[in-house]
Amino acid sequence: MLSDKYIPYTLNGIIGNRSSVESLKKLGAEMLAGSKVKPIMIYGPSGTGKTAAARALAYENGFEVLEFNSSDYRDADTIEKKAMPASMTRGLFNKRIVIIFDEIDELSAKFDAGAERTITKLINSSKQPVVFTASDYWDRKISFLRTKVDRIEFKKVDREEIRGFLKRIMEKEGKTVSEEILDEIVKRSSGDVRGAMNDLEMMFGAKPELIESLSMRDRKMEIFSVLDKIFLSGNFDIARYAAINTDADMGMLINWIDENIPNRYVSKGEIRSAYFYASKASRFYNNASRTNYYGYLRYAQIMLSSGVAMANTGRISMLNNYSFPANIMHMSRAKKGKEALTAIAGKLSYVLHANRKDIIRDGLPLIDLMMRAAEKESGAEAAARIAASMGLEEDEVKVLREYYKYSSK
Repeated sequence: MLSDKYIPYTLNGIIGNRSSVESLKKLGAEMLAGSKVKPIMIYGPSGTGKTAAARALAYENGFEVLEFNSSDYRDADTIEKKAMPASMTRGLFNKRIVIIFDEIDELSAKFDAGAERTITKLINSSKQPVVFTASDYWDRKISFLRTKVDRIEFKKVDREEIRGFLKRIMEKEGKTVSEEILDEIVKRSSGDVRGAMNDLEMMFGAKPELIESLSMRDRKMEIFSVLDKIFLSGNFDIARYAAINTDADMGMLINWIDENIPNRYVSKGEIRSAYFYASKASRFYNNASRTNYYGYLRYAQIMLSSGVAMANTGRISMLNNYSFPANIMHMSRAKKGKEALTAIAGKLSYVLHANRKDIIRDGLPLIDLMMRAAEKESGAEAAARIAASMGLEEDEVKVLREYYKYSSK
């Protein structure tokens, strides 16, 4: 993709935000001189070059990059094992390391109780530069970082700068789009350089009427709109664009498409082909998670969007609405059930004189079994007497019944 091909390796390659780039250059000079610099937070709208600038800061000064994206720092244990050792040592060939926490505001709500404390510990003890990126510096979820970092703001990039950059790309690629299409891409980019590159790539060789498949960059595509573009368009580029610009993460989108292939495709051949590409996408997605090589995600994205879209031979069913993924509903039900079981086990710990873990593992399945057996043999009143002897309320009995209906003992 163009957004991968034209990754800047120096700060001079960053489009727009010149004053912020100059601030980063000064920091780079201090880092190169061996000075200990305060952690920095680069913040601003999506696609303005925040992560690219953090990487370029390292690359042009000869530092190694250790990057943690939003899936890597959800808990204290992960931070302790991955980031902390790197913060205290040098890299290969004794090079210094820039530690980047990308999109720190995106998943900070999923931090466990010790994650903020561990990040604070890393900041205080690190011998290496630490850089955070975020969309919203003022997000309450990352308020603990504000007094610990120097902030550098990235703003939406000026339209004319984006236009000039896209023209240079076209010259290097030996490809063109009409001035009408270029104007529309620049206009709809809303200052998002990465998004403009994706739009340009999609429009290479495309007919002018496909320009309507572009959407304003500051409007994230809703999941049903994404599914429509994948299932109904039959177009490679439109489907890929939809997958790129959705708020739904890859795992969620895989579940939605997997659930709804039979709701839109009619023939066995279409369904078989769509599931083939969806399974390939799932495999690449799982490989990315397992190996931490996130290049696999681009293949997953192509298979899931364009691959499934090209299975469309024109026979589309609109009889059924899109269905919410069943396995996500089951997971949600199981999670709520486990939370309820923990509360019940806490209540019974005083009756059974045991800890919650043992009660959940051994006690609750046995109580449920006893109530079911009593009801079968002597009726509902017998089951109610067992529940009363344990101090269980009616709604708590319902939780047990519902949970063990879906869960194995």
